[in-house]
Amino acid sequence: MKAIFKVLFILTIFTNSINSYATDGVLIISKSKDLSSNQVTTSKLYLTSSMLKIENSGNDNSSMIFDAEKEIFTFIDNRKKEYYQFDEPTLRQLKEQLKMIVQMMKQFSSQMPEDQQKKLDKILNPNAESPIDYSLIGDAKVSNWDTKKYNGTADNEKILELNIASFQSIGIDESKFSVMKSLVDFFKENLQEVASMLPTNQSMSAISFDENSPILKTGLPVRTISYDGGEANSETLVQSITESPIDESQFSIPSGYARKTINMQKQFEK
Repeated sequence: MKAIFKVLFILTIFTNSINSYATDGVLIISKSKDLSSNQVTTSKLYLTSSMLKIENSGNDNSSMIFDAEKEIFTFIDNRKKEYYQFDEPTLRQLKEQLKMIVQMMKQFSSQMPEDQQKKLDKILNPNAESPIDYSLIGDAKVSNWDTKKYNGTADNEKILELNIASFQSIGIDESKFSVMKSLVDFFKENLQEVASMLPTNQSMSAISFDENSPILKTGLPVRTISYDGGEANSETLVQSITESPIDESQFSIPSGYARKTINMQKQFEK
């Protein structure tokens, strides 16, 4: 009997030690499909009160980590085993580089190749694209969620279709998603200029929506369809949204990965 109690005591300590490294959070799992190639990417979004991680597998093998308290954003390229980290000193240095290069290149912009002109325009005017107008179409059921369906149009062309599930429909308090809002704000203020220079910059679409978007204002998108030229080209469908303990190790950079930096001048030389 004593031996049994001893084993139970050890198991209890072991279990508590594991739980001590986990934090209450939310786990969102979704699948995105490229409708032309049928390639599927699975994404896992881990949320705690101050940390966020987006983990993409499949065609886009990358991760993003955001520490809201320290205001540090990390982009991880798992294919190359490299990562880019943007803290306050790094962002300050990049912005200074950008300012100097832009001033220099403005003088020669008319002589630049077309691809470099486009890159310069994108950096100078990250918000230059036409704003998206959202119209509420009606109610729709997606999986087990009651949603509001929106169409997004720009220049009289449909480019988005969103199904937004309210926080009440999801069944999780809105405060649990506050770190997502912090990341969106951080992106707008600091990352828009450099996002296009990352190895898989399409990953940034998950955190770079415009101010008119209903996302996070009333709930979360559980189904998103993107359009190009009037044709649907991709679909993202949320599989599950659950409250779950999140292990702190999820927010660590994998060992052996090399830190890289963005060299503005080399980006324009490509």
